[in-house]
Amino acid sequence: MCAIFGSFEVNKLKELALLNSYRGERSFSISEYSPNTKKLLTKQKCMGRFSLDNVELTAGMYYVAHIQAPTTEASAIESIHPSDRNDGHDLLWHNGILKENFVEEMQSALSSDLKWDTGLLHDWLIEDKSLNDVDGTFACLRYVDGDIKLFRNEISPLFVDSKLNISSTKFPGAEPLIPNKIWTLDFKEYIMNEGPSFTTKENPYYFG
Repeated sequence: MCAIFGSFEVNKLKELALLNSYRGERSFSISEYSPNTKKLLTKQKCMGRFSLDNVELTAGMYYVAHIQAPTTEASAIESIHPSDRNDGHDLLWHNGILKENFVEEMQSALSSDLKWDTGLLHDWLIEDKSLNDVDGTFACLRYVDGDIKLFRNEISPLFVDSKLNISSTKFPGAEPLIPNKIWTLDFKEYIMNEGPSFTTKENPYYFG
């Protein structure tokens, strides 16, 4: 299990880290995004419990963090989020578990021996393959083309409030991110712009 959380406020980030701590303490990362320059820098990737003790954060940034428990056979170091492609210009954070048979399907389609489901999902997206076909659970934050995008299917949680604080665990004032859509965060207007839609391949909890 994993968690994604983010905020402009360091204290809020710490609060969300504590709230999500039950979701994984094997490894963590912390990144910061500038709404002005649209550049993102990963400040820390570490094994162990989330901590800001040795991280010097820059004021005025939007902070993105991830904590993780083991979910795949990928090595511990290899699977610390975010997945990085294009020299830091395309990054993916993922909370969820993709089904084993779909991981094998991605490996075949991408001619890859990568075991990390997040890295495979990232390559899947880069190849413009459809989220409609992704079998499993996913809630993701993706940094691409200078923007931060959020998306999830109907099975994996992600919550957001009016200040664009985000968290894999519900927190006061937050609402579930509407699933099956790709949202781009607008940090000037504090809104989310709606993008392309997709469908959840299989939701075992849907009884409608």
